[in-house]
Amino acid sequence: MRRQKFVAIGDLNAADDVLVDILRGTKLVNKVNRWSGGKTHLVQIGDLWNRGPGARKATELLLQLQPEAEAAGGKVSILLGNHEVMTALGVEAYCTTEEYLAFASLQARERWPKRVHKAMMKIYRSTKKGDIVPPLAPRVELWMMENVPGKKALRRALSHSGKLGKAIRKWPVAIKEDGLVFVHAALTPLWAERGIEALNEEAKRLWATKPMHIADLDKDCMFRNNDGPLCDRSFACEDGSEIKKQVDRSLKLLGVEHMIIGHTQTAYVPNGRAGRICTRFKGKLVCIDVGLTSGADTPRTALVIEQGKGFEWSSGKTRALW
Repeated sequence: MRRQKFVAIGDLNAADDVLVDILRGTKLVNKVNRWSGGKTHLVQIGDLWNRGPGARKATELLLQLQPEAEAAGGKVSILLGNHEVMTALGVEAYCTTEEYLAFASLQARERWPKRVHKAMMKIYRSTKKGDIVPPLAPRVELWMMENVPGKKALRRALSHSGKLGKAIRKWPVAIKEDGLVFVHAALTPLWAERGIEALNEEAKRLWATKPMHIADLDKDCMFRNNDGPLCDRSFACEDGSEIKKQVDRSLKLLGVEHMIIGHTQTAYVPNGRAGRICTRFKGKLVCIDVGLTSGADTPRTALVIEQGKGFEWSSGKTRALW
């Protein structure tokens, strides 16, 4: 089946407000966030989680849209990112207090500001008379991270038996359709030669072992390998004839014209810019991690592909990419 339109959203970084703005702006949802995109295929490239407040809301909205889109002849694909794997398997290095609070009870959330204020005053007054008062903010932040409610609930929700955890463990590593391949980081020839179906089956096999922590998995498996589909940065960052050959080789192995990736912010891609999608190697590689983050002044940018042509959609404006 040849789909006429794709909308691809890069690394979300728990920015549920940005997700809603993009979905409404590209007319994929209506004012009450119900699917209105018809036969469009929406692809979220992974890394919904961490660095922001709205991972839970964003994930639940996309999961809600999946059956709605299917009923309309469309599709919603959510790809697995390295941050989903890490957070589900006990690596909470990039979690925020707001991310934990989203899983706390209403009562705990309502009490939280008073608890923080009380702790702040206690920390401030803890300095002995005559001593220099050290910076307050990092000490309060440390207390908040150690005491924020919702940690256990988040871990239960993302476990192999939790509702969100079950959903995440079904997300594909990559998808291929209509001459396009979408993957979180990149598919170098070593991984591309395995084929999309085999990669997704391997992900299922890894999850089926029911690891409790990231260290339970082999360091060379696709979930942990720095050169793997969830972590590789070579296609996004390296230059030269050799990397160009690898990109061409991967596309040929996969039988596609374009590879769409996230993971590496476009601000750090050669000739890339923050908030803007960039293409490399004559449009064969499309980098869509534009640095989305919550806030009114942050970019609202997505990739739109229609009838074989690619465009950058950004807050209502479009720019041709190929």
